[in-house]
Amino acid sequence: MRNWIVIFLVALLFQGCGISMGDRIDNGNLSVYFLEGINKEKAIEFSKYWRNNGFLGEEKQIIQLEREEKTVVIKLIEREMYHSDSFTINEEAMLQELERALKKEIFHEDVEIMITDNTFRPILKR
Repeated sequence: MRNWIVIFLVALLFQGCGISMGDRIDNGNLSVYFLEGINKEKAIEFSKYWRNNGFLGEEKQIIQLEREEKTVVIKLIEREMYHSDSFTINEEAMLQELERALKKEIFHEDVEIMITDNTFRPILKR
């Protein structure tokens, strides 16, 4: 119940500020928003990849895909309890490996994974 309230409040905040979250596809407890420049088929492919490769846990996940010039930006909302922690070298290496895999298998162009707060604003930790 609490998760639905948070999702509703985030959606309301975006709507109230005039910021579009984009179109949405749902795959169980994963919601993927995709903005202009990312087509629905790529969002569906990404959603399947995310689920099939074990990146989806028990809790609801909301991800946003957008294009910035020639790069696909994948915005992941970080849980608040981790906001103050910096990435370790191993965590950074895993993110870079995931970016390369997504480039090769899904998007066929550069990919950047951006860690964000619950309003999709970047958290500068990388």
